[in-house]
Amino acid sequence: MKGISEVSKLTGVSRRTLQYYDDEGLLLVERSLNNHRIFDQQDLVRIWEILVYKEIQFELKEIKNILHVSSNEQKVILLQRKEAIENKITKLKEQINLITWILDHGMPAPPTANSEKTYVESIIELRSLISNGKK
Repeated sequence: MKGISEVSKLTGVSRRTLQYYDDEGLLLVERSLNNHRIFDQQDLVRIWEILVYKEIQFELKEIKNILHVSSNEQKVILLQRKEAIENKITKLKEQINLITWILDHGMPAPPTANSEKTYVESIIELRSLISNGKK
């Protein structure tokens, strides 16, 4: 059993943050007879899990939910997060490609007035052509 100061030093998490995690139900810390928080090995594992999920950019309310569902449900949530990140990476790569193209070729001309495509549709087409190396 460890006190909050020792756990704070061990984990690198401030005392106030540990108190907040306890108050918000992310941790279920026992109390001593004089009402001080005392942490066991299971609490340290839980703090580790919280920090790992924070590193993946989950919000605390999401982490609280993850910590209270089955391991299969946790896997589903992680797979969903992974897919969302992969989608963001794809979009960011498309933006990089468009920026690179503009740097190399200049700003593309807008569609003509008699074009059947809107500006937005033309940008989507341009992005697709650039990503496929056709422009």
